[in-house]
Amino acid sequence: MEERTGTLYSGDIIYEGALIDNLPNSDVAAYRRSMKFLVDLDVSLVHPGHGESFDRARLRQLAGTYLRKTACR
Repeated sequence: MEERTGTLYSGDIIYEGALIDNLPNSDVAAYRRSMKFLVDLDVSLVHPGHGESFDRARLRQLAGTYLRKTACR
């Protein structure tokens, strides 16, 4: 994360669309820990590895949706 501007370059950890966590060697527990970290991260803009950039509100929405979806895993 670039602290001066609040810009996060998230790579493949979060992006618009279904988050892929079912590949060989995927670790859902680790992915959930990452989402919990991202929910509280103070960012202004996220540049994902795929798709369009988005703001903090959308970051929180995407991470929160994933956490709710995987709560029983």
